[in-house]
Amino acid sequence: MNLTKRSGRTAAGDVPTGIDEIIGALSTVARVFNQSKAHTTLCRRAGVDLDRGGAALLYKLHVEGDDVHFTVLAERLGIDSPAVTRKVQQLERAGLVRRERDAKDARALRILLTEEGRDAIERLLAARREWLADVLSSWSAEERLELAQLLGRFALSISGSEASDVG
Repeated sequence: MNLTKRSGRTAAGDVPTGIDEIIGALSTVARVFNQSKAHTTLCRRAGVDLDRGGAALLYKLHVEGDDVHFTVLAERLGIDSPAVTRKVQQLERAGLVRRERDAKDARALRILLTEEGRDAIERLLAARREWLADVLSSWSAEERLELAQLLGRFALSISGSEASDVG
């Protein structure tokens, strides 16, 4: 990708140098990460059979400590409760998650990873790490560390901004 300096002017006025290049690079990264083909390839490498929605749900359970209330899971995935219900049912049939009543509030359901679900998401994450390591194999350790630090800083900045609600 050619990230040469552009004029920095937009219809909205002056834009700080580099912003258009960052937007372009982020668009490319998002497109690659969201490609169905990329997900299919990673699943094949990991030896798991998961659609993207199922993988997203397992990932959320994995990072949230795998003891998440149904309503919280829907909120964190940004989808409605009926969609979560359908996905959880599908994953239950596959033996990857289980539902359980909350001991503190019998009306609430918690979703938990099964051992099979934990194994599936860990294998998928390992395949993603291996793929990214391959992509960055020509980068020095210092360059990878710098990218990690800058992306981490960017993630903190964008997660706290009003623009984080922009689709």
